[in-house]
Amino acid sequence: MIEKLAIAGTIGAGVAIGLLWPTARHPAAPSANTELVIARSSDHHYYADAKVNGHLVHFMIDTGASETALTEEDAKEVGLAIDPKNYEVVGDGASGMVRGQYVQLKSIDIGGIRQDEARAVVVPGATVSLLGQPFLEKIDEIIIRQGEMRLKTNGRS
Repeated sequence: MIEKLAIAGTIGAGVAIGLLWPTARHPAAPSANTELVIARSSDHHYYADAKVNGHLVHFMIDTGASETALTEEDAKEVGLAIDPKNYEVVGDGASGMVRGQYVQLKSIDIGGIRQDEARAVVVPGATVSLLGQPFLEKIDEIIIRQGEMRLKTNGRS
């Protein structure tokens, strides 16, 4: 009888500890392999919606862009403080020198492909935000074929 009480007490204590033990609450990790397929739009560019600092931003994916760039409107939507006094020359574009303000983003997430602590530039007068090389270079494979762009990552990015 004492043995049964001891066993029951041990099991009960184990269950109580298991229920009361604090556990870390982590968001689910992305799958080991992530693939995002984007159809080419009628203007022959590739566009995708991404979460920037938790807010939705519409990007044109630009494999030739040396920076990830935000329009002033998108920058304000994601909570960034921009000041034209801080604009400086940030690059050379098709129509000459490009001015803007460098900013730090908490995160960019496009279809489960995520980059934390991403640098971007806010470009005055831009009509669309660009997802450029600082984000794209972290992707393991980019395939453009038959009107589709495939972004693949193996989870190490």
